[in-house]
Order: sequence, then structure tokens, then C-alpha cells
Amino acid sequence: MTHCIYCRTEGAESDFTLEHVVPQFLGGAYAPDFLKTRDVCRSCNSNLGLFVDASFEKNWIVSNWLRDSSSAFYNKECPVGVSLVCMGISDLRPSGLPEDHVCELWLGPLGEQVYWLRPHDLRMPAYIGGNPRTTKRTETRAYFLFSENSKEDPIKAWLSFEQAFQGRKVKKIMCTEIRGADPATIGFAEPDDLDRSRIMFFLKNSKNEPERKLRVTVNPRFDLRFMCKIAIGFAYCLFGSKVLASDYGNELNKGLWYREGDEEPKVLGSALFAKQRDPTYNRIAGFPNSVVIVLSLTPEGVAINLNVGAKLNWTVLCAPNDVLTLKDINLIGDGQVILLARSIREGIHLDLPSYLSHILNIVPHPELNKILERSRAAVYF
Repeated sequence: MTHCIYCRTEGAESDFTLEHVVPQFLGGAYAPDFLKTRDVCRSCNSNLGLFVDASFEKNWIVSNWLRDSSSAFYNKECPVGVSLVCMGISDLRPSGLPEDHVCELWLGPLGEQVYWLRPHDLRMPAYIGGNPRTTKRTETRAYFLFSENSKEDPIKAWLSFEQAFQGRKVKKIMCTEIRGADPATIGFAEPDDLDRSRIMFFLKNSKNEPERKLRVTVNPRFDLRFMCKIAIGFAYCLFGSKVLASDYGNELNKGLWYREGDEEPKVLGSALFAKQRDPTYNRIAGFPNSVVIVLSLTPEGVAINLNVGAKLNWTVLCAPNDVLTLKDINLIGDGQVILLARSIREGIHLDLPSYLSHILNIVPHPELNKILERSRAAVYF
């Protein structure tokens, strides 16, 4: 029998699956192998992925940073599509839009407008793009308009349109007249009568409009369960089950399964919307267009600092002093850093002093320099 580190139930080994402690949307596929485990049941892997990982990933601030970072290493000489950026739910209501659907506005890399008509899940109003499960199985439609700036790099816009909404049942409709290329070759469908009326609607409402009202819903505590999940995963992979069985491990478990109205878990850390934030520390702990995870010894125990793009920062205690052995302390040493650049499929594991020496321009680190050079070589518009 195998014991799940999240729900704490036992089951047959066949009911357990591979878990990336650092989720793949943060670059977990390129994290060190010691941060992968099979001691997570299939149910937790699926449900926590939807209700915890996705709640974090699809927060408007986090999601748009992740999408924007996909453009960070773009090079016109080797063009690839980049992710659209979600601006929020538009006030537009095109013809035939069901009452339970919304019109969500997305922008392309050169200001292209994309209107995605999708179901609105009232249980997940803060998820940009809606309920991931619903949008994967429900037929929806999206309407694409090129911008005046698209001519600066039409291939970039074209490839970005091609990869848009992959993995979802989206009928993509082109609203702009195209000459010299066929949108059908990149997944666009022929418009029907309803589409044609909506094309006229979007063309009329997207030109010469001084302003557009957009709505974004943000759950201020979207990160609590996610950071508890990260702390549990790191504690288990680094120090074993003893941390999870401790009093503090029980508090992390409460935080992972927290519901509004529950007793507040006694978890030590700092959330994104915490009142006290240090911008200088944020810059030092972070790395441009990358995810940086720092493991360090503190007076309370081993802490995790998660930094996204040198802009967004979280901390959480993952293991208290009272359960740590000398071997555990030596494992962390002067601190460990895991840097993940998902858009270029890179992951670097190094000690904290080496990382800080590079950030403070004392001793350059060759692998970190390589990532910076790739970013500087990128061509932007």
C-alpha cells in the first residue's frame, strides 16, 4: 500500500501517479528529479491540479506574467508563436450569446484582438479562461482581428493565432480579410451565418472606440492552498514523511484543504497581497522571465521563497526546526536555488551564494549568463 502525501490516505500502487512538486506551468518538467514523486494518488493529482494549481496559474496576475514571459526570448530570425494575454471579460454581447456565456478579450503580441465566447463558471469566477475542464469539452468560438501593428511582424502574429486555444474545442473565426495566405491552414474554420453577423459586430465595436469596459475577478487568497501544497511537496521530497507528521505538517495540511469559514491554518509565510513587501528583495531573489525557488535556513526552519519574474514573490516555511536533523540542515547548507525558464526549456540548480554572487555582479555564473544572453538577443516590436 502507498500513502498519499496530500490526502493522507492509503491505496494500491496502481492508484498513484507521477507528481511534479513544482507544477509544469512553472517549469516543473525542468526541475531536479528529486522534486518528483509517485506518492500522490490519482484523485489528488487530478483534483488538486484543477482546484489548487489551476487557481494559482489562472489568477489574472500570475497567468498574464506567464504568458508575457513566453515572448521574452522571441527572435524574428527563428519565429515561434507566443501566448495571447487575457485582458478580462468584455462588456460586449454579440448576437446569439447564451446568458451563461461571457465575451473575454485577449490580445495578441502586436495588439491583435481576440474575442473568446465561453461559458462562465460561477464557482470559478477568478479563473481567466474559465473552468479548464469545461472549456476542454465544450464547443466554443473565438473571433480574431489583426491590428495595424501586425504588419511589423505578421509571421509572429500568424503563428500566435495558430497556437491559440490549443487543447480546447474552439472554432476559430478570422474577422480580418487575409490575402496571400489561407487561415484554414492554421486551424481556422469557415464562418456560418451566425459568425458573419458576429464578425460585423466585432469589426464595428473594435474600431475607433475610446475605451472598452473590462471586468477581472481576483481572489485575494488564491495562493494560500497552492503555497501549502508546494511546502508539503518540498518537505516530503527533501526530508521525508516526518515533517508531514509533525504539528506544523498538520497545519500545512489544513492550509492545503482550506475552505472559506474553516479555522485559519497556522502557516508561516507571506502571500502576494501581503501588506509588507520589499521591492529590493524581490529584485534580488528573482531573475528576469524566470521562476526562482530559494531554499534557505531561517530561525524558524527551512523556508521556500517562490519568485516569478522578479515581480511576484511568496514565502512559506516548509519544515520547522524541531523536526530537522543535522543531515537535513547540511542538505540545505548555505541555501539552494532552482531557476526555471520554461519558455526555453531550461532548469538550473545551484547554491545560493553562487546565485547571489551573479545577481550582485560579483562572480558571473555561465549558465545564468547564457539565459540572459538569449533574452538580450531576442528581437521585440
